[in-house]
Amino acid sequence: MTRRMVNALIFTIAACSSASVWAASGKEALLAFADKTTTAQGEFVQKVTDKKGESAGSDSAGRFVFERPGKFVWETKTPYPQTIVSDAKTVYVWDPDLNQVTVRKLTEAMSATPAAILFGKGDIEKSFRLKDMESDGGLDWVAAEPLVEDFTYRRFEIGFDAKGVMASMRLFDHFGQTVTLTFRDVKTNGKIEAGAFDFKIPSGADVLQDTH
Repeated sequence: MTRRMVNALIFTIAACSSASVWAASGKEALLAFADKTTTAQGEFVQKVTDKKGESAGSDSAGRFVFERPGKFVWETKTPYPQTIVSDAKTVYVWDPDLNQVTVRKLTEAMSATPAAILFGKGDIEKSFRLKDMESDGGLDWVAAEPLVEDFTYRRFEIGFDAKGVMASMRLFDHFGQTVTLTFRDVKTNGKIEAGAFDFKIPSGADVLQDTH
């Protein structure tokens, strides 16, 4: 998967996290997560497969931190180092090997993306049609389809473990590719370090203003 595709994907999903209370179904777990989880931090592994189920690029891994609404750090450590930081108003995408920072506004245009589920204001059913799925792999799953057409993903599936922790997320695009995120070592509703969502543009870095 190209660097441009990685950038677009990570910005769209932005972060990941877990619910802190047990629920009887995937849908109930998701709604509880959106309502009860104000902060989270942990690690992620990301895989991309094509419509045949074959690998469509290198796996990536890293860490995340978020605080509702709209603050997050999504740091990819491998294979391409990259850090994305949002202070709830502005998003900074830092590519150290390119010595480049892309700056964009965090807008309501993200309301029908996975970002709304992961670090939005909690009103998920205003943006998504939710439907419980059959349990699979020891997880309770819920499907989320945007109520308005989303340019990137047509469907999301979120899996919760027996304790109501968000353990996995699958994203399906319009071209047959599937992105699978696995979350681990997730801690919720803890204190986030002061300044965690502040970003200082490195001296000498190229700065690109993204107006889209």
